[in-house]
Amino acid sequence: MYTLEPTEENLNKNIARLAIPAAMENILHMMVFVVDIIMVGRLGTEAIAAVGMAGALNFVLTIVFSSSSAGTVSLVARHTGAKEKFIAERVAGQSLLLAIVLGLCAAPVLYFSAVNILYLMSAEPGVATLGALYFKIVICFLPCRLIMLAGHAAFRGAGDTRTPLLITLIMNCLNVLFNWFLIFGIWIFPRMEVAGAAWGTVIAYVAGAFLTAVILFRGRALVTVRIGDMLPPDLYIIKRVLRISLPAAIDAFLTQLGYLAFLKIVAMLGTASLAAHQIAVRVESFSFMPGYALAVSTATLVGQSLGAQKEELAQLSMRRSCIYALVLMCTFAVIFLLIPRQLASIFAPEADVMRLTILCVMIAAIEQPALAVYMVYAGGLRGAGDTLSPMLITIIGTLFFHVPVAYLFGIVFGWGLPGIWLGAALDWILRAIAVYILYRRGRWRRVKV
Repeated sequence: MYTLEPTEENLNKNIARLAIPAAMENILHMMVFVVDIIMVGRLGTEAIAAVGMAGALNFVLTIVFSSSSAGTVSLVARHTGAKEKFIAERVAGQSLLLAIVLGLCAAPVLYFSAVNILYLMSAEPGVATLGALYFKIVICFLPCRLIMLAGHAAFRGAGDTRTPLLITLIMNCLNVLFNWFLIFGIWIFPRMEVAGAAWGTVIAYVAGAFLTAVILFRGRALVTVRIGDMLPPDLYIIKRVLRISLPAAIDAFLTQLGYLAFLKIVAMLGTASLAAHQIAVRVESFSFMPGYALAVSTATLVGQSLGAQKEELAQLSMRRSCIYALVLMCTFAVIFLLIPRQLASIFAPEADVMRLTILCVMIAAIEQPALAVYMVYAGGLRGAGDTLSPMLITIIGTLFFHVPVAYLFGIVFGWGLPGIWLGAALDWILRAIAVYILYRRGRWRRVKV
């Protein structure tokens, strides 16, 4: 297993070794949701809207409850850079314990709230019924999802992005296979349609959690965990993880709350707009991969550089990663402008849904450069332990711009779904400017973890 050496000479190599597997892993994570949409697309627009809305809600909740990974990545990276492997492994064990507790506490509450949440998001009755069916099945296995995400965060903090990639690849193969079996009733399996898509996803998550735990406890990875690292709870380490993670949790909660409010506004426009939005989001999601991957690699490199007392290297890591992200995501912007119809046609939408999807995909091209800047620098700040700065940007952006402008452009001005997407593009441009200003002010250099 390759061990990172945080030096300027190795920087490009380290970025590539971390970012490429992380990009591939995130593509595979998104494919779990994309495959569900593609397969249920053969069942009609209502099924697309239902699985899209329920899948989005599941993804939102997963992001919020897995926000402890911000503290995990930062602390594991710091202690790895400082050659304190024992403490890094202790952090990983306590993060797994937190993930299990959060999952077990949240799953029952969310299960019994499923239909009400979907109605609150303005889902039509048929969409709410199907969406609740999908959501209830998936949410029962939330602890498995959180175990996997916490374990993967520990791997990344130690500089290992290949192991999460391999686990996610196996997950996707299982998801596709069991979706095919269970949605359409292939071989000995019953035809379950939307419920089959949910069970295919559940099987993939359970397998991912099992493989993550086996590798962590096996003792051959860059970071390993023993039962003694998890139990009894270590309040000092838990407090350190939470001190970094709570601002990230608030950031994630507000971001996802804003997204749900955004989705509610979209739902007000009808099922066709909702289906088009879900398809466009999944098309655009592939452009997030370079930004996400470079944010992951930057967080690890910044954390390990600061742990090794190399502040200038941490700063250089952020700048260089941002350049790479801009080049790659601007390439996606060109693709979105040139072939939006071909991209949307993968999901086989009906004519009115296709028209709206094409417009949204073209608007998505506008926000790609801003997303590149925001994702990389926010990732770098979190890797340094400064989760407060991104949180402040999220609070201001979500409450005072993202949701109000979406409603103004989409509903008040009557621009519909394209107007909502235009408002989102403007929001990301402002967030990119804000995160760069906060990076230049340098609070991340002074954060104590």
